[in-house]
Parts: sequence; structure tokens; C-alpha cells
Amino acid sequence: MLKGDDAVAAGTAAEQLSLDPRREARLVMEEAADRVRAKFGPHAIGPAGAARRAS
Repeated sequence: MLKGDDAVAAGTAAEQLSLDPRREARLVMEEAADRVRAKFGPHAIGPAGAARRAS
């Protein structure tokens, strides 16, 4: 069973440290991609193979 008795706002929760630099880099990239999508829409970022070439 999962309970949320001691739930707090996400901004006030402690952050677990990671010793994996690749994971940290991926998290930073994901946050940046989320900001781009929020500003320009959900299709602003995607796979490079799906991009159209400029003519």
C-alpha cells in the first residue's frame, strides 16, 4: 500500500545526490527540453531523423 501522509510540495522536498555524471547531464537536458516545449509547443523538439531538410 502506498500512502501520502507526509507529502510536501515538490519545491520544498530534498533532492537526492547522484554520483553518475551521465544521469545528471540527462536530467539537465530534460529540464531544458521541457522549457523549450513549454515555450514553443510539444513538437519543437524531436528525433533528428524526423527533421525536414531546408531547401
